[in-house]
Amino acid sequence: MSDLKSRCYALPTHGRPSSPSHPLFEVEQLSLVHDAWGGQPPVTVLKNVSVAVERGSALVLLGPSGSGKSTLLRCLNRLVEPTSGRVRFDGRDIRSLDSRDLRQRAALVMQTPVLFEGTVRDNLRIRPAGTPGDFSEASLAAAVEEVGLDPKLLDRDAVTLSGGEKQRVTIARALLRDPQALLLDEPTSALDPPNAALVVESVSRLRELRRLTIVAVTHQPELVRRLGGSLLYLVQGEVLTYERADSGVTDARLQAFLAGEHASPPTERP
Repeated sequence: MSDLKSRCYALPTHGRPSSPSHPLFEVEQLSLVHDAWGGQPPVTVLKNVSVAVERGSALVLLGPSGSGKSTLLRCLNRLVEPTSGRVRFDGRDIRSLDSRDLRQRAALVMQTPVLFEGTVRDNLRIRPAGTPGDFSEASLAAAVEEVGLDPKLLDRDAVTLSGGEKQRVTIARALLRDPQALLLDEPTSALDPPNAALVVESVSRLRELRRLTIVAVTHQPELVRRLGGSLLYLVQGEVLTYERADSGVTDARLQAFLAGEHASPPTERP
């Protein structure tokens, strides 16, 4: 094993997860620094982040606002380019992959669902020219059923949907491209508790049925509990804790978060 590979898993943690044998994502020594501008010093957004995510598993990114969680998520499908380090997807450096193909295979679902004028059916069929996939009526119906919606919803005007329905339609749209991974950026933060619970249920069911690899930024303890997998806790762009959620969390901050004692993990360093 190369020095770089061995460093990849040398993370500051208690009860560090073992290295995945067949990771879908491998992040190695990733850093992102914004250049100085307007007399201000350079800003470090991510600093030497390394982590691997096994196929069919889940990684939840936690930390205070501004800790680099969403930036790290976007580095996984090249919506953000790091200053240094490397991301591999399915064994290949993502810089060697066509970015459009990568974003279909690692689909991002954003915090605020984006739907366009027209019916739900129209929205599900929106895609870049040449995008592969089955967009037949049967596939559309199956996709909305997978996220817990009635296929009759296909005829509804998208603007009439509730926030939770819109978010689940966004997830269904990603499923039609047959992704290997879902990247979720605060998928429940804009929703009321009942709708948030429905999205959590949909995401956890999809992981089980499709064996999707899921990387999520969230402050929703229930989503963390349902997904299991690993927890990566960032503060100011650095990894402070990396633990398995489904084999007993030992870090006191993460224990408090999972118990619902905090809206988000505490910001202070140990």
